[in-house]
Amino acid sequence: MTEATPKAKKAKTAAKPRAKKTTTARTAKAAPKAEARNPIEVASGIIVTLARTNFEESVETARAALKAGSIKTAVELQNELVRATIKRNIDAARELNELTVSTVREAVSPYATKFTEAFEKLRAA
Repeated sequence: MTEATPKAKKAKTAAKPRAKKTTTARTAKAAPKAEARNPIEVASGIIVTLARTNFEESVETARAALKAGSIKTAVELQNELVRATIKRNIDAARELNELTVSTVREAVSPYATKFTEAFEKLRAA
C-alpha cells in the first residue's frame, strides 16, 4: 500500500502543471479570435468558447456529483449546471444574433441606399 500512495501523488503532481500549461495556451489562442475583424471568425470563436466552457463545467459537475455525499446534493449540482448552461447559451445566442444583424446591415447598406435613391427618382417622375 505504501507504493500506491507515492504513485498517486506523482500522478496528481504531474497533472497539475499540464492543466496550467493548457490554460495558458488556451488563453493565448483565444485572444486573437476575440480581436478578429472577420465576422465568421468572431462567431466561431464564440461557439468554440461556449462549447469548451460547457464541456469543462459538465466534467467538473460530474466529478463533484460523484463525490457528493447524497443524491440531493448531486441533483442540486446538476440543477445549477443546467441553469448556468442555459444562461450561457442564451447569452451566446444573443451575441451571435447581434453579430449576424450587424454583418447583414453592413452588407446590405450599399444596396439599400441605391434602392432608396432609385425609388425616390421613380416617385419624383
